[in-house]
Amino acid sequence: MNKGLRQKIKMNQPVIGTWNTMDSVLSTEVLASSGIDFLIIDFEHGPFQIANVHNFINASLLYNCSPIVRVPKNTQWMSLQALDQGANGIMMPGIKNKRSAKKFIDQIKYAPVGKRGYSPFTKSGGFSNENLNYKNEANELTTSIIIIEDMDGLNNIDEILEVDALDVIYFGAYDLSQVLGFPGDVYNNRLLDLLKPAIEKVTKIGKFAGGFVPQNKDELIFVKELGINFITYGVDTNILHKSLKAINDWFKFN
Repeated sequence: MNKGLRQKIKMNQPVIGTWNTMDSVLSTEVLASSGIDFLIIDFEHGPFQIANVHNFINASLLYNCSPIVRVPKNTQWMSLQALDQGANGIMMPGIKNKRSAKKFIDQIKYAPVGKRGYSPFTKSGGFSNENLNYKNEANELTTSIIIIEDMDGLNNIDEILEVDALDVIYFGAYDLSQVLGFPGDVYNNRLLDLLKPAIEKVTKIGKFAGGFVPQNKDELIFVKELGINFITYGVDTNILHKSLKAINDWFKFN
């Protein structure tokens, strides 16, 4: 298991990665080879199949890039599958309150922290029961990330932060902008006014905040100044599209 991401978070070192939505092991390896800290393998919006997730995890780990799996729903089986196949962490959308946050932790952490089902005979366990300290190591190295993407989650931020085992609180700015009536306008002042105090609460207690999906250096600097230190820079599809479109537009219109 890659030790890098959660160690960096615990050392308060800002981290940068991107969203991996294309069902291509080679594209995953290309992204990981760039030197980023993590990849989010997106099972909510990408066409991935759970039986093949270990291939994307392996492609990430080749370059010491931490593979994080975003599962689509707060249910145990998919989180367990992703972790047993070697994921370094789980990102859970739709967290609304302390109860749903605790349910998430129960799924991804072994006792006494949570209630994760135990089998060492997996990729994450080294395919063997010889490591008697495996459960403790897994708890220490598995990164826990939640997404707050509606007003219930924002309004309940104080009780959510009472769940100590959370590492990263990610604010889903695109979903929140839709809830507020201006979909896609993620830097709207109304949204920023709601998120600034929430981000401050997260960072004040030593946890990491994420959100916004910056797509250029200016946006990256802006979100860092807001207190975002878990940086999801762009999405693989858009990075590919924008880079080729820019040169195509230049070629055809200049």
